[in-house]
Amino acid sequence: MLDGRIPDAVASLEDARDRFRSTSSGAHSGLAAVGGALPVLGRSIDVMSALADAGQRTAQAGVKIATTIAGMPEGIEGLMSPEGAIAVDGVETLGGTLTGAEAEIAAAADIVRSSPSALLPGPVADARGMALDRLEDLEEFIGVSGDLAAALPMLAGAARPQRYLFFAEDPAELRGTGGIWGAYAIVRADGGRFSFSRFRPTQTLRNLEPGTVRPPTPGYLTNYGRYGAPGYWLNANMTPDLPSAARVALASWEAIGREPLDGVVTADPFALRDLLTVTGRVRVGRPPMSLTRENVVPLLSNRAFARFPDPAERKAVLGDAARSVLDRFLAIRGRIVPKLQALSRAVSEGHLKFYASDTSVGAALERAGVDGSFAADGGDLMSVIVNSGAGGKVDYYSRRELRHDVTLLPGGSAVSATSVTIENHAPTSGQPKYVIGPHRGKAGDNIPLVDVFCGPRCILVRAERDGERISVRTGSELGYRFHRDYFTIPSGRARTLTVTTQSRDTWDGDAEGGSYVLTVVGQTTIRPTVATVVIRAPEGTRFTSWSEGITVASDRATWSGVMSDRMTFDVSFERQPLLRRLWDAVSGGEG
Repeated sequence: MLDGRIPDAVASLEDARDRFRSTSSGAHSGLAAVGGALPVLGRSIDVMSALADAGQRTAQAGVKIATTIAGMPEGIEGLMSPEGAIAVDGVETLGGTLTGAEAEIAAAADIVRSSPSALLPGPVADARGMALDRLEDLEEFIGVSGDLAAALPMLAGAARPQRYLFFAEDPAELRGTGGIWGAYAIVRADGGRFSFSRFRPTQTLRNLEPGTVRPPTPGYLTNYGRYGAPGYWLNANMTPDLPSAARVALASWEAIGREPLDGVVTADPFALRDLLTVTGRVRVGRPPMSLTRENVVPLLSNRAFARFPDPAERKAVLGDAARSVLDRFLAIRGRIVPKLQALSRAVSEGHLKFYASDTSVGAALERAGVDGSFAADGGDLMSVIVNSGAGGKVDYYSRRELRHDVTLLPGGSAVSATSVTIENHAPTSGQPKYVIGPHRGKAGDNIPLVDVFCGPRCILVRAERDGERISVRTGSELGYRFHRDYFTIPSGRARTLTVTTQSRDTWDGDAEGGSYVLTVVGQTTIRPTVATVVIRAPEGTRFTSWSEGITVASDRATWSGVMSDRMTFDVSFERQPLLRRLWDAVSGGEG
């Protein structure tokens, strides 16, 4: 279905529904009833019956979605007009179907959830757990899709034109939401069609005196006021929470005498890279440039500074280049599936974010995770956010590596150690001063303001820089604690900050077992951030389930890879019998 092969999807889902229906009939047959009299076999048959009933409901929900799309005049391509406008009627129709499908899948999950969960053979228990995980994920996905379909018509100006403040972010100079807001434009949405004004340097917007703009949250002024926020436009998004930064931007916009706007959109060069996978090469005439998926990030984040030394000219040129890509993307006829896939990548990886002032639309964007909110859905949190203090574009040359070790302790508490290593590969010459400085320190210096975030109940145990104990500033934002350090990394050097904290009520459960959920919030960097997350189960317990991508050895769960915008790690553990613990002690914990 997601590939656009709707007839194949309908046929496949109908076949699945019929097979599940046949299995369900067998599970309720007389022979199964006889087997049901036997304790273990009977519970297994009950689970089999629940899975068949749930599968039938889920497949039927899929049939309804695929049939709705097939019934549109041009199928899934009909969700966008040939001229690039969103087909509001089609989106609204699909939204109603998605709402019904969410209810069907929720009922399917309830059926599996109410089936026996204990005294089951291993394969049956595994099948039940896998089915429940998939159904819960699917329910969330369909629900979010329905919310977006309901919000999209208003977002696209179906009822009345909408106007949004669009910021081009540049991660070559880091800010909390990703990169500095270097240029801005106004996006107009009217009847499903989007259009862009010319881009202008953000520095052309008048900065405001302290106290002119009301801080969006209680901690915002305390955390960022010393850097000029909220009145200083270039530091308004030092916070990692885009809704907070967006409210500051909209209030500042009105404070300088402009007409009220309906929201904020931000995009970085990686978002344009995703759009270029659909458009192919885009040529810009004045001056002549050619943008491709391969060159757009280095061109916009680094090479343009030497090519266009005048800041006003450079930002105008790069703004026009970005607008050319956006206009070309919207103007391409058809290809709705590749367009949706490109937008989905840009949004899911945090390169394209939306904030709407309307509360109902904003709630849908928040649930979908496209508004750049800094939050965890319950459980623990870890995030490392850097704001550049060097005054140049040296973050283009940085490499970042994270390691987060969590040891779960009895009673629900935990001890965590978060280490961030930043390598500075910036040159000290051969680049414009605008890029490598010196603005502060020496040419090529990287001067990061590092905030290490943890859960709402974490308490600092110690902080170390390059192995030596240091003092750090402790604060909070949106209910989450952070510990801040500010230091210099000369060109060709690397430095490591390690923050150790202790938290209470971090995991749920008791002495026999429990579960732990960790949300890791990332930050866009030019070079992908590599991370390792290690979770150690409470003493005497072993992991019984864990999120995809985690590897488990005894009481140690590990994930390693390239960080994305937001990751959730969910593990469960149980106390092992005494004989098993004795065997582990003798055998070294293997087997």
